[in-house]
Amino acid sequence: MPYVPRYLIQYESQVLIRIDVGIRQLTFVTHGRLEEKFPVAVGKLSTPTPTGHFNVITKVVNPSWRVLGTRWMGLNIPGGNYGIHGTNAPWSIGRYISNGCIRMHNKDIEYIFPKVPLGTPVIIVGVYPGSSQWGTLRRGSRGPEVVALQQKLRQLGYYTGNIDGIFGPLTESAVLRFQRDHGIHPTGVVDLQTRSALGF
Repeated sequence: MPYVPRYLIQYESQVLIRIDVGIRQLTFVTHGRLEEKFPVAVGKLSTPTPTGHFNVITKVVNPSWRVLGTRWMGLNIPGGNYGIHGTNAPWSIGRYISNGCIRMHNKDIEYIFPKVPLGTPVIIVGVYPGSSQWGTLRRGSRGPEVVALQQKLRQLGYYTGNIDGIFGPLTESAVLRFQRDHGIHPTGVVDLQTRSALGF
């Protein structure tokens, strides 16, 4: 029996988009089967593409802003206006160059666009070359790692604030409660020990 990646199993009857920022590739899955892989451009190091589990919430044909190419699929990523879209700069595909969005060749997004219903799951994974998956997070930290932290803390019942990618007082308070409950010295700082306990 052929190997089936775990990320496909729970979405057998759906469309699924999986993006790996480390290799700049979008995998398009229908009914639990890999249909196609496409090269993409993702965020540059200063404006990385957030990782996590999201959904398609808007679809636009021929968006008015030409840099978005011929199609736009908006994602429900907190803290910004992120999407999967075409481009009028095909030379950028395969690079770390955007402000966090995922760019595709126009012909590629035109191929998947009609097959993607609103609500389609989008899984974004991977790390940037030369970087660890997580650094130390503390009050004042911002970005996709904080989004992932807030999502995990909410899932575990510790965080009730907005998933906004900003490590503020509510996030710190949730981390402190988690640390106390798990026998970790309560610093409010997400270091290696706390990350490990969280399951990252």
